[in-house]
Amino acid sequence: MGRTRETIKVIPIRDSELYMISGGRRNCIAKSNGRVEIEEKQIRVARLGTLQKGTKKIWASFVICGDIDFYKDFDFDSVDAGKVFEVRASSGGERLEFSGLRFEDFDPLKNELIFEIPDLELIQKLLET
Repeated sequence: MGRTRETIKVIPIRDSELYMISGGRRNCIAKSNGRVEIEEKQIRVARLGTLQKGTKKIWASFVICGDIDFYKDFDFDSVDAGKVFEVRASSGGERLEFSGLRFEDFDPLKNELIFEIPDLELIQKLLET
């Protein structure tokens, strides 16, 4: 099985605020800069010994990186895949809001929090700009 991954677009984000939705409450847990990465992931399946058929998926991630300013009552143990997150940020003079984000990964070496953007309409809109 062959897997390829190609970055289609990277959008820099400034002045982002990360909110966690829990128990009907919306809590701001961090402020930082970041980026939106839009990728095309393709999986090709072997057929009669050669890679032929496959699937493509457009995947978008919101990456919070750099100097992340966490609020003092924030606890990493409360971040898991079951929580829903929102981000308010600026890009190109526009104020953007990303809602319904799902936690995907944390890289302590790069100091990055990665969230999946599940909204396909939003991804399409970001590709057009």
